Amino acid sequence: MSITMFEHAFIIILSYGLLGAGIKYIDQAYDLGVFNKRTANLVAIPSGILMAYLIISDPPSATIFFSIFVAVAVTRKIDNPGFYIGTGILLLLPVIFHGIMKIEWIPFGILTLSGIMDEIGNDWADKRKKMKRLSNYNRGNPYNSAPKKFVEKFFIHRSAMKMGVLFLTIFGFFQYLYLFAFLFFDMMYLLVEQYSLSIKVYSISRPIISKSKW
Repeated sequence: MSITMFEHAFIIILSYGLLGAGIKYIDQAYDLGVFNKRTANLVAIPSGILMAYLIISDPPSATIFFSIFVAVAVTRKIDNPGFYIGTGILLLLPVIFHGIMKIEWIPFGILTLSGIMDEIGNDWADKRKKMKRLSNYNRGNPYNSAPKKFVEKFFIHRSAMKMGVLFLTIFGFFQYLYLFAFLFFDMMYLLVEQYSLSIKVYSISRPIISKSKW
């Protein structure tokens, strides 16, 4: 039985949101240690399967998620067991179903370059924030200039790829559905990040109560 346009949109948007949350959950489990790493490895399995399914069945999603994969691979951000598991599934399933996988190459190139810019820029912005804290900066400090503050916020939120998706949507490469789905992906990613940071602050102040059980 075929699904309606509304059902298709709902599935796409929900899938992007789940992937955004799952990816950040795995990331924060290994980077901050605020989530259980075994659980993160388990989360990687359905996340990898879901992303592989979208890549196999939906050309715009194939373009978006393969560009994300290439960007993080080039910048060496696939760096923990959870991501290794998800990556293995992500690469294996599309290879098996190669005959029905389609990539839109012009958007793929634009989004891959945008993703690489985001990863490099995000590292720069993180280092800049640390330097500002160490230097106890004030109004006269060069770290506080308006252009640098703008660029820092731009890359802290990995905005290059969002701008890329917006550009591709405006010029007709993607339907607006994928812009909304990608923004929902980013929103869920940020929500899990903020939640994990709140746990990290709590764990520093109350380590005995917040200690995780394996």
